[in-house]
Formats: sequence, structure tokens, C-alpha cells
Amino acid sequence: TLLDWIEHGAAYAGEMVALAQALARELAALGLSVFAAGKGATTSHQFAIKAAEFGGGQAASKTLRKAGFLACGIGLPIDPVDGDMNGLRIGTPELVRFGATPENVVEIADLVARALLSNDPESLAPETAALRAKFSSLHYMIQN
Repeated sequence: TLLDWIEHGAAYAGEMVALAQALARELAALGLSVFAAGKGATTSHQFAIKAAEFGGGQAASKTLRKAGFLACGIGLPIDPVDGDMNGLRIGTPELVRFGATPENVVEIADLVARALLSNDPESLAPETAALRAKFSSLHYMIQN
């Protein structure tokens, strides 16, 4: 609610940025082509992966969905991908809202990278569900 944002908005925003930066760094370390990685990848709650090698951003988001992750295609100022977006947008608001922090990025990034590179992303869905189960309560809320 708006009251939650008034009370916790600055901390929530800061944690979203910290998680996005850490996750982008870890995915880059795992060999994924993070857009603008040399400039820190992001100063916000989201970042992008260059998606041509995955058939485009929407194709990559469908692959991730089969593994249990939500993401979406995004247009980037780089070479186009015919018939699709050229980037994959990954956002951190929901991850942070449910308690993920930069301490969790190794596990999250490993699963995202394996899903994108897998020929059978559906087989990773149980691992994604188990990871998601670790984050079961809402954060950045006024407690009654």
C-alpha cells in the first residue's frame, strides 16, 4: 500500500537495486551476456541480458517460464533479433518483496543460467519451486 511505501519505500528501492546489480554480476560471471555490464548493468530494479543467443527476449522468457521464472523481452539499443525482442528483462521487485537479498544471488543466478542454457528447462521447475519456497513471507510492509 501507499503507507508501506512511505514507511519502507527507500529501503525496498535500495534493496531492489542491490539485488539487481548483484544478480547481473553473477549472471555475467556465469557467462551470460549482460547488457551494459561494463557500466554496472543497472542503477535500478531491473537489468537486461542480450538475448540473441536464446532466439530473442520473448523466446528466452518462455524458456525461463518453463523452469518456473517470470521475465520478459525488452528492446535494447543493439543489433535486432528478427521476429523477437533483442533483450531479456529481469526485474527484482518480487524477489526482494519476498525476502531475497544479494546473499541469495549465487543460487538464483545458477538456476536462471541453467534454465536459459538447458534443452529441458521444465526439469528445473522443481528446483525453482524449492528455491521460491525459501522466500515465503512479505517484507517491506507495515506490521500490524
